[in-house]
Amino acid sequence: MAAIARTILTSLAACAVLLVAYFLYSQHAEERRIAELEALRQEMEQRVAEKEAMLRRLSRTRRVAHIEVVDQAFSPSSEVAGANGSSNTAVIESTTIRFIELDDDGAELARQEMTIPGGVLFIDAWTVKFSQEDVAAGHPLRGRTLVLLRRIYSDRMPPRDGIAIDTPGAVPAGYAASEMGKFEMAVWDQFWDIAADAALAERLGVRVAQGEVVYKPVRRGQRYELVVDAVGGMNLTPVHAQAAGE
Repeated sequence: MAAIARTILTSLAACAVLLVAYFLYSQHAEERRIAELEALRQEMEQRVAEKEAMLRRLSRTRRVAHIEVVDQAFSPSSEVAGANGSSNTAVIESTTIRFIELDDDGAELARQEMTIPGGVLFIDAWTVKFSQEDVAAGHPLRGRTLVLLRRIYSDRMPPRDGIAIDTPGAVPAGYAASEMGKFEMAVWDQFWDIAADAALAERLGVRVAQGEVVYKPVRRGQRYELVVDAVGGMNLTPVHAQAAGE
């Protein structure tokens, strides 16, 4: 009987050890599964955050200039209004604008007032655009469209007679010494070579290098912002009327 009792006790002890071992193994496995799920959740959150950041970089814009239509001069002229006779209409002879160039933080770089004939404003610039992949990845040098403002003219004057935009040094002081500043100056120094040489453009990661013009008829009292898309070009957008007094 003693031998049987010892056998039973030994069996029970072995079962208890097995149960404890199984419990510990199950608990460890559960903890491991929870840890794996948590790591997977964090990885998914990181991927979503990266995708959202990429989309933000692709869709972001920045202001490069603010334009105020300060004054306009008019010259009356007559035109036939049909069977009821004629009526006088005012023809815009000249437009005076205030052009305020802005840095990346929206701070003023330079301002100048200029007068152009007529009432249609043209803004001419060089633009350099990079691949969507570089922009989306936030490449330190190729993460946005580069713009160098050149001149302003109207529909009544040839572009070669346009008024130069007085950009102080093209690349602002303090910024020129940075890696981005050096890269940008190198791009402007060989701009037309890049525009015409596909191999050179590819080495620099340039998708498009070209002159670009935006234009609109403008009226006294209006305000506009010159905006650049991260992967696109320039846009001349009106400032909302409610913001005009700000």
